[in-house]
Amino acid sequence: MKKIATATSQRAAQPELPGVAALDRSRGRSTLSPKRPSEDTSGLADVFPYYAGFAYDWARSLVAAQQLPAGAVVLDPWNGSGTTTLAAQHEGLNAIGIDRNPVANIVARLRIASFERHPSLTSSKGIPQGVSSAEGDPLAAWFDQKSIPRIRDWANHLPFLPPVESSLSYVALFRTVRALTEDFEGSNPTWVKRAKSEDELVSISASDFDSAVEREQEFLACRIYESPEVTRGPVQLATANSNALPLPAESIDLVLTSPPYLTRIDYAVAYTRELALLGVDISKDRSLRSALMGTTLIRGDAPIDFDMGSIAKLLISDVSSHASKASGGYYRKQAVQYLRDLLQGLDEVTRVTKPGGLLHLVVQDSYYKDVPVRLADICIEEAVLRGWSLVDSDPYPVRRTLTSLNKAARKYKKSEVVETVVTLRKA
Repeated sequence: MKKIATATSQRAAQPELPGVAALDRSRGRSTLSPKRPSEDTSGLADVFPYYAGFAYDWARSLVAAQQLPAGAVVLDPWNGSGTTTLAAQHEGLNAIGIDRNPVANIVARLRIASFERHPSLTSSKGIPQGVSSAEGDPLAAWFDQKSIPRIRDWANHLPFLPPVESSLSYVALFRTVRALTEDFEGSNPTWVKRAKSEDELVSISASDFDSAVEREQEFLACRIYESPEVTRGPVQLATANSNALPLPAESIDLVLTSPPYLTRIDYAVAYTRELALLGVDISKDRSLRSALMGTTLIRGDAPIDFDMGSIAKLLISDVSSHASKASGGYYRKQAVQYLRDLLQGLDEVTRVTKPGGLLHLVVQDSYYKDVPVRLADICIEEAVLRGWSLVDSDPYPVRRTLTSLNKAARKYKKSEVVETVVTLRKA
């Protein structure tokens, strides 16, 4: 067993970076890059780093540049940790964030509530009484049987609803468990390993775990009260699928989003420890993992034939005919499944956006082996087929990708990868 005397160290509070970035008024968009800096504290992005997403300062400047009227509604159907909803909130606009991952929604709720100075965030929940059992707990993938009951005590001690009241404490738990299990993270930041033997399991005393959680709560509380006063717009968050948005038709003025890329990132695995804290064991119950866009699982009931544009069809053809193993089988199915999810999401975005509304898509091209995945071109073509017109397509070079971390993938020749901000207007 790995004996851990102290879980986390006190982190120095970082100053908030308020304000709106400079705008290129001639083109109506931000002069910043959407890529998040390596150390991003703006918009509380560092309280729980979410792998996907774009920079808060960039998002806020882009929203501000639209000069939307009072009462306008901004949507992100792949909301992640809530950068879009936070940016819209700070501009005094109505915001709606949709994400299927409950972990993402908890983090998004904390970021939103922190700028509202919600009094329940920092009210003491006390130290829980020990009543939990380790039997059958999904945390057993990383912790020994003596450690799990105390961790589960904390999770069970927190009210899941209303979410505002428990978001800080949940994120403190997320941060604590991440710090304790960092040895299970590899070079790929989106893949979390499990213990192969009892010797690899983490062991921590109840008192040390209590202290670690309390330190994380103090850190988060300090960050909240360092946040600047801002204009506050109403925000609604929902745990739902992007292909079935719980919204009425033509109710959205602006969509700012970044859908998962076709890079085989499995977000359920990336956040498997946090899901375990919520009682979700993705090794036994695959329903959530299967439902997330970009999953590496193949849904058995997913139809293969559906309408798609010429660029998407070419990609499927190139993947299917590739000489590498399983290209015509598993990898073709995974690409088809991804494209189906993407197109259904675009169908829903088209349905809920008002005529004349804008859609900003942040998408990154990638490669399957040496086959280019022209995701920006696919999104543009599919949106145009759905009645959108292209306003702008702004590429930014990507210096480092997950492909560069995969030794097997390095043997295939590739060109520069770009991330593109695609702007479209609904007819």
